[in-house]
Amino acid sequence: MPTPPANDTPPLRVRAMRIIWRDTFLVHPPEGNNRAFLTGCRARLEACPPVVALSGQESGQQPELLRVVERVSRGVASLAHPDLLRAQFEPIRVANLRPTLARYRRAPQHLTADQVREAAAQADDEEAWFSVTPILLVHRARVGLMSYFVAFDRPAGGLSPEEAIELVRMGISTQLIRLGDSWRAALPADRAGAGVDHLLDEVPGQSLAVTGLRDLTQYVVAPFLSTPEAAAQERPTGSTSVVLLECDPAPDDDFEAFVGEHGVPLRGIGAMDSFYRERASWLVERELRSNLSADSETAVYLLGNSELILFNRRTPAIIAHTARRHNLSDEHAATYLYMHYGVLLEWVYIQDAILRDYLRRLDALAADPHPRRRGVVAALQGALSDMVQYQEHITPYATRVEFLERARAYHKIDSLTETFERKQDLLLSYMSEYHDYRDARATVFLNWLVAILTGAELANLLAAAFGISSQTNRWLYVGVTLGSITLVFVVMIFLLRRSRR
Repeated sequence: MPTPPANDTPPLRVRAMRIIWRDTFLVHPPEGNNRAFLTGCRARLEACPPVVALSGQESGQQPELLRVVERVSRGVASLAHPDLLRAQFEPIRVANLRPTLARYRRAPQHLTADQVREAAAQADDEEAWFSVTPILLVHRARVGLMSYFVAFDRPAGGLSPEEAIELVRMGISTQLIRLGDSWRAALPADRAGAGVDHLLDEVPGQSLAVTGLRDLTQYVVAPFLSTPEAAAQERPTGSTSVVLLECDPAPDDDFEAFVGEHGVPLRGIGAMDSFYRERASWLVERELRSNLSADSETAVYLLGNSELILFNRRTPAIIAHTARRHNLSDEHAATYLYMHYGVLLEWVYIQDAILRDYLRRLDALAADPHPRRRGVVAALQGALSDMVQYQEHITPYATRVEFLERARAYHKIDSLTETFERKQDLLLSYMSEYHDYRDARATVFLNWLVAILTGAELANLLAAAFGISSQTNRWLYVGVTLGSITLVFVVMIFLLRRSRR
């Protein structure tokens, strides 16, 4: 059970931290429901100015980060990897805008241009800019996952928990961003409507913007894949992975004991909780109780829509060995290690997005006053194609399957699946009742029509038998016809009532 640190327990300091900010969104391609979805996405991304490389290109043409992520994806989730497309974007630089907002006590949109330039100059003086590398993942079920990779290193004194939390929270709010010309060219014309509060020229080739990473996902990246209307209406959902590569003190192989001593700040960093000291001990215990990692050098804890990945003191040696074995730099060797769990977590968020999308589709179909069988069948067929395949058949490795099962249980993927199945059954029953009712109404109409025609034929027979002509005895002929039709209706009503007894 995590407990507050004793007086003789050294305070936790973070020396090396990696963060992945993710935005999950749905893709609505302009072409509609085409089969070559990923091919169309590739063509549109090739025309996107900030994109520097795509998966499927020759290895030598890909940046090292994209190459490492693709390598891990093929190795860890090999069975489902062909259904993915990744694109790496040009890096951007981000600085924390909160000190400026606090100093002037203003919202980002109310800052002046001079105040924005002052914030940029202060970040330059304090060397507070951090490079962020965006990588987009697109799944053939029309799910997009934008990941922003950032590295924070402070080897000398390390970061306090409060400083680490402040950095982790940068990805979920409006910040000061330095963009290159390619990103600026991709910004929409209506920058204010796209969440860009300021766009200022600096030196040639770069600009200052006050915006959030999620706004870049929604208003810059998503419109290249979706129709602009759909991209603007759907706000991406966010998640974060926090990787603590090096801490002081560093954990050994007994992660449980380390969490028992430093659980409060660890949970605060992983959960992005600025008020981590005020949280109840039972909450810290519950969220850090289960280590989902199958590796001795790593601990993985799920904390709502964020994850904490913790490495122990053997990590530098393992990184050096991985770098030699796979011919990687030390930085990307570390990426290779933690992305084994990062890739699996991507699949959990993809499954969650697929399920929630189909639940919305079922709700829309049920709310339609005139539901169409074709639409229902198409939705259920798509669900079978997109969901069932990824419940189990993602990875062939037993330890990874176990991690996915536990992560899916934490994010209630199985519960969402059951909800989908119940709604599916209700919708099918509703469709059956609706169309049976329509068929019954059509049958009743046909029965009355047949009765009228039968009565008319009976009148013709009676008129011919008694020599009644419509020219000589018009009113008598009309009376015989109406009487015959009435007689047929009376017989039909009698038979219907008798059949209902």
